[in-house]
Amino acid sequence: MKIFPLSEGQCCFFEDRLNRLYCSGVDIAEGYFLLSDSSVYYTDARYFSAAKIKLEKAGITALLYKSADDITQYIASKNVKTVFIDFSKITLTRFEELKSIFGGAEIKDCKDVIEGFRAVKTEEEIACTEKACIISQKAVEETLSYAREGITEKELLKYLEEITFLAGGEGMAFDTIVAFGANSAVPHHETGNTKLKYGDAVLIDTGCKVNGYCSDITRTAFFGKPDKDFLSVYDAVLRANLKAEKEIVSGMSGKAADRIARDELCKAGYGEYFTHSLGHGVGLEIHENPRLSPRSNDILTENAVFTVEPGVYFDGKFGVRIEDTCVMTAAGAKRLFDDDKKLRILSRKK
Repeated sequence: MKIFPLSEGQCCFFEDRLNRLYCSGVDIAEGYFLLSDSSVYYTDARYFSAAKIKLEKAGITALLYKSADDITQYIASKNVKTVFIDFSKITLTRFEELKSIFGGAEIKDCKDVIEGFRAVKTEEEIACTEKACIISQKAVEETLSYAREGITEKELLKYLEEITFLAGGEGMAFDTIVAFGANSAVPHHETGNTKLKYGDAVLIDTGCKVNGYCSDITRTAFFGKPDKDFLSVYDAVLRANLKAEKEIVSGMSGKAADRIARDELCKAGYGEYFTHSLGHGVGLEIHENPRLSPRSNDILTENAVFTVEPGVYFDGKFGVRIEDTCVMTAAGAKRLFDDDKKLRILSRKK
């Protein structure tokens, strides 16, 4: 259970699943977690029996939720004057409902505090991410080996997800992207029925979850013999990726990190074709703080987990993206994959 700097008469109220998981250390499908000097977790009869066992192990009191009056009475019994909630996780309608439920207690936003905590990972959180990364790398490697002429993007995606689950992934971190040929030039391509043909770029962007924590990896391969234009782009993107991972250090801003890779691609003549940010934080959600973008003032602190994913995209032709999940250490950014990232050439199957 996470400890927050609360004073007497204050508590935090969490109802979205990921904040409940992060702050309590317990994953329950539905419920309400009130964090204070005597934390309690309300959940209804559908989940209560199983939740009680989990919560007791975490040192949290489990209470059966019957109606919103339960929370109102708890707030009153503890003489709570201020309730902190994450404004980014609720609607205006829900905010108005909570004002009534909290019985006149002042409501304050704790979004920045929660995001600050979640941006810096514990050893246990990093270990989960590392395991997820190992699984995803293996899945990508096996999927590229399985790829064959005529297979559709959706068929290859299905194979990748099967491999991911067999290797220990507990779920996909996001909607996997499998893109062939010109589709690889669309950064957020929706995997479809395009068939793989000789001379196509093959881009796979995927990730999985372990204990709720995500991995994120993108690799670009080529089916057949790539021409000099593709090889030039691939080499430039790889240089940008390697340079950023070598030079990003603790205390650097997100925009300074982005600039390392962007300047490298500009020198190669591809700057205008790098159309997205360098990276993003990774944790219980696939996109968290810190942000690595031209406008981000987020500071990359030790134990932050983030992606480094430069890309170059030529509309209607091909795209190249190379993405690693990294953790910030005292010595700098450490990638959580161990492949060499050299261009993978796929051959026709006999």
